[in-house]
Amino acid sequence: MLNQWIACCMVQRVSLQDGLVLNLADYNELVISGRLRLTLPPVGTYPAEDVLIDPTNVAPNERPLLDLAGSVCTEAWCADNGTLHLRFSCGHRIEVDADPHAPSWELYGKRHGYVACLPGGRVRTVRHDIPDDSSATEIASATT
Repeated sequence: MLNQWIACCMVQRVSLQDGLVLNLADYNELVISGRLRLTLPPVGTYPAEDVLIDPTNVAPNERPLLDLAGSVCTEAWCADNGTLHLRFSCGHRIEVDADPHAPSWELYGKRHGYVACLPGGRVRTVRHDIPDDSSATEIASATT
């Protein structure tokens, strides 16, 4: 399980451009291009409901369901098989399974790095905010 750095970040903007794009606080952007399961919280007498959405082809009646702007991502992690799990302060949940043929989600963080779920569920991570002990070698100054 890989925890993502977007936990506790507020969703600042939601757009649909080649997938569902969530712009989050602290210069983070999550792009979901794979089919997602959106869990809507219970409201009044209506129970919780799961909706399957193709973020590359969102129907007009599904667009209001994706209005997450202003909510906070309370949990963000991906499983070993590449499935992304998100929870929001408004009660919504999103799960994105790995796609066997295409990347299903990508996370960009100006201050953190890049994480993507590649075809078949392999997760590729490039972090520049965590020291890499295996490559932490110092190069001697040219003047010494």
